[in-house]
Amino acid sequence: MRIPAGARLPAAIATVVIAVALGAVFSNGGGSAPGESAQRPAPAFSLPEVRDPSGRVELESLRGKPVVVNFWASWCVPCRKEMPDFEAAHQQFGDRVAFLGVNHQDGRTPARDLLRQTGVTYPSGSDPDGKVAADYGLRGLPSTVFISSDGQIVASRTGELSRSELDDMIEKLLLQKG
Repeated sequence: MRIPAGARLPAAIATVVIAVALGAVFSNGGGSAPGESAQRPAPAFSLPEVRDPSGRVELESLRGKPVVVNFWASWCVPCRKEMPDFEAAHQQFGDRVAFLGVNHQDGRTPARDLLRQTGVTYPSGSDPDGKVAADYGLRGLPSTVFISSDGQIVASRTGELSRSELDDMIEKLLLQKG
């Protein structure tokens, strides 16, 4: 069947719209829930602590415990909004789940100020070059990665998480065998 020349552009646009819609349906909102995707090893990292540059934030030191890694920056409005919920979750689950922040492509002073303003107490590493996010294949902030106790990425999410979404993801992470 031959498509008339005048109908080719609308047909092409419709094809693109359908492809984008299918992509949105299958992308799961910028991430995956624990157990819904193929697991892969979490890249190790060691970063200077935002609050104390002589200290280190190291993923490997937490092996044996599930970990929630939140990538954030002081200039990121959704990051700022979700950080108090991450601190509340840290207070609730902190004995069973480790929390780490990765300050992405940001200055140490504004990062320290935001941690103080939002009340975040869990460790945050400074990554001014954005290498860790690149190693994890992340695009966009905030991004959160859920890592099993045996060091496997079991879920990730790009975009602001509500407290209930965060709690649900953590509960699923705690059910992971590792």
